[in-house]
Amino acid sequence: MKTSGILLIVNTLLLVVIWVFTGIKYAELPDVIPTHFDFQGNVDGESGKATIWVLPCIATFIHLLFIGIKDPNLSLLNVPQSFRNKRTLKLYLFSLELPVMVLFLDIIVESIRVAEGKQTELSDAVFFILGAMMMIIGIGLIKSFREGKTKSNG
Repeated sequence: MKTSGILLIVNTLLLVVIWVFTGIKYAELPDVIPTHFDFQGNVDGESGKATIWVLPCIATFIHLLFIGIKDPNLSLLNVPQSFRNKRTLKLYLFSLELPVMVLFLDIIVESIRVAEGKQTELSDAVFFILGAMMMIIGIGLIKSFREGKTKSNG
């Protein structure tokens, strides 16, 4: 099986876990839950517990969007020219989606733990996950810059 296929399966399983975990925990949540955190991980915004469903919905939208991108030559895609083939594009998109799904799962789990009183703030895991996402984006940017220099020099 190709790496992109494995990443697709992992991302899909993470999405299922996001929905199932949220569904299992929803009934136990208090009426008001934390929905926003500052850079130190402290709660600085709260809403009704129904807002917990926003992140699974956004995660689903991103997942379906990445699966739905079939044409590597779409003008809206900001990827290096060497990524503009189906195999490499899927690998890049699903690699980028992985930390996004892990991030959504972590935020949901930690938000619920804060709402339940088991935790007082978000952990630093969010920053590590964001770092992984930035590294993947950085690979694409470096590749784009290198291709741009090669094109302008050639």
